[in-house]
Amino acid sequence: MSVTRRNGTKILLPRTGADEFWKLIHDHFAGEDERKWKYLAMLALRENAGWPLDRIGNVFGHPKGHVTRCLTKIKKDLRERFASSPEFLDLDSESL
Repeated sequence: MSVTRRNGTKILLPRTGADEFWKLIHDHFAGEDERKWKYLAMLALRENAGWPLDRIGNVFGHPKGHVTRCLTKIKKDLRERFASSPEFLDLDSESL
């Protein structure tokens, strides 16, 4: 998989499995924070499985509006945490 930087340069991302991804999230973002894991579960249900907001709310015991706020917060937190962390891409400039 690859992504493109804002300046147009292409970055090849390492191929890793879901286990490595969730370990990265645990080690560098959520740790043992139950609230973050709950929000990540909501995000996964919404983005990966396409669940409607009201059904996610049913599972977690929250109204749809609160689920929307939780999703907004976790997306913002993830962007802030990983946007300034290029070392997670494990790239060197010669391979670009």
